[in-house]
Amino acid sequence: MSTDPQNPPVRRLILLHGLASTPKEFGLLVHPLRRLDLRLECPTVPGYSHGTLSHHARWTDWVDAATDTLRELLADGEPAILGGLCSGAMLALAVAERLPRAPLRGLVLLSPLVAYNGWGLPWWYRLRYIAYGLGISPWFAMSEREPYGLKNERMRQWVRAQMDSDEATLVGPPSVPLNIVRESERLSRHARDLLGGQHRPLLAIHAREDEICRLDTVRQTLARRHTGPASLEVLENSYHMVSADNDRQQVAELIGGFAAKLRLGSLSPTLASAPIHISPRIAGALARTS
Repeated sequence: MSTDPQNPPVRRLILLHGLASTPKEFGLLVHPLRRLDLRLECPTVPGYSHGTLSHHARWTDWVDAATDTLRELLADGEPAILGGLCSGAMLALAVAERLPRAPLRGLVLLSPLVAYNGWGLPWWYRLRYIAYGLGISPWFAMSEREPYGLKNERMRQWVRAQMDSDEATLVGPPSVPLNIVRESERLSRHARDLLGGQHRPLLAIHAREDEICRLDTVRQTLARRHTGPASLEVLENSYHMVSADNDRQQVAELIGGFAAKLRLGSLSPTLASAPIHISPRIAGALARTS
């Protein structure tokens, strides 16, 4: 482990939860990450998190609020890895761009919502532009539905039992207004455009069978747009909620390995441009998926 005072070890991981959700999404990662010497912090974001969600907010309001939250957390100067799940991953990219001098040593994107195009979306989703055009999207909602982002049936049963409550579950709230979904689409578009100027080391973790955003979309977006050192890891036994599904231990280990490389200085935020790294095993998987 590096003892260079200019390159202190990275033991802090800050993750932003998904759209209108809560830090509950990361509850099952706390102990696996702690065993890997990583301290997990999951802040709520005013206007974006469940319980504070503003139905009139724009995606730019979320970025403003998250930036203020992260600026306050990082004021102590301790180096950290920033990341998020789903829309939270895209929010993390937007915040990182706003904080170029912050002590952020790397980015971790869990199931990044590059686009809504997975196999689990409702049939009517392709018609959403009609509601957008008529200005009636606030009166419609996208409800959580099977498989709830979970391949693990026991976890799915647990979430199913919680869906009658107004509280957010492990996978988020029971439903999200369609106008809020539209703002998340705009956030994703903005974050995709930022990848070309993002030079911090980046780790993306995505399930092959993600039902919300297709794996090949993530791969192509990273390969075409990201200019810094990046790695894409593919999970074989999970759906969208990788922080709580069958592969959550592997998720923790991948993040731990990424942090260890940052600690050893083998990944540097100033590293020259490099193509996205995909292992031969994963490359074969992607070939079968495309």
